[in-house]
Amino acid sequence: MNKMKQSLLILTIVVTLLSCGNNDSTKKETTDTQTEQSKTYEQFKVNSSLNGNSLDVSIATDLPDNIQISLSVSRSYWEKGNSSEYSVDYISEQSTIGQWKSTRKISLDNQKWKSDLAIKQKEMAASGLGFDVDKISDTIKIYAVVPLSNDPFPNFKEKGMGQDEIALYFPMDGKVETESKYGNYQSLETGKTYSVSKTTPLMPELNPSDPIAAMNKMKELTAESRIKILSVKSKSNTPWYEVNAFDKSDKSVGKGWVNSTALIGQELRVIK
Repeated sequence: MNKMKQSLLILTIVVTLLSCGNNDSTKKETTDTQTEQSKTYEQFKVNSSLNGNSLDVSIATDLPDNIQISLSVSRSYWEKGNSSEYSVDYISEQSTIGQWKSTRKISLDNQKWKSDLAIKQKEMAASGLGFDVDKISDTIKIYAVVPLSNDPFPNFKEKGMGQDEIALYFPMDGKVETESKYGNYQSLETGKTYSVSKTTPLMPELNPSDPIAAMNKMKELTAESRIKILSVKSKSNTPWYEVNAFDKSDKSVGKGWVNSTALIGQELRVIK
């Protein structure tokens, strides 16, 4: 019995010591976390240098290396008939402070920027929001920000210290195609010819007296067929296009009407 009591006493002492050790470790971790959360940071600045078509970028900061950061380099443009400013990125990246404390070289590929703008025009046209470009900025912008997704979010001595933006004069080399190469399905232009990218119904009449007979006379334009816009009429608040239609070999298919709803999501490439 005495041996059992001694064993229980030893076990109790061991458990107590282990518990104290764990508590000390937990307290230390809690204290370290509280210290990190209460620390105030004072510096967040983008440094840059433009060398030809290369941009050297680094960030001077006292933030810890593991803090998340978003950084982009972009050029702005304006659409015709719209005063809002839009942009296309040369680079847009989410990384960490540690990856930007040393200088990084960014290639400013204007040909890719033009290509990305053209892709955006094509995508917007297919969604009914196509646009032509009015003007393009002669400067590029570098924008860096510490996103709120950091947990905990670092404390800055001054409001707005968690972001920085600078502009550099860097005119676009070469001509930019300002007119979109793709039509907007809601506003195709009279006199222009477009190619369709999907099978499209060609109706013989706009307001047939015998709808069933008209359906029987309907033709299907295959992908890459071309339609020349002759006139535009509105039916139930939807544009209908009177067209001359041709196949991809430029052989006449006939004259008829195309409902704009049949063109939604299509790449309507401008032929002429």
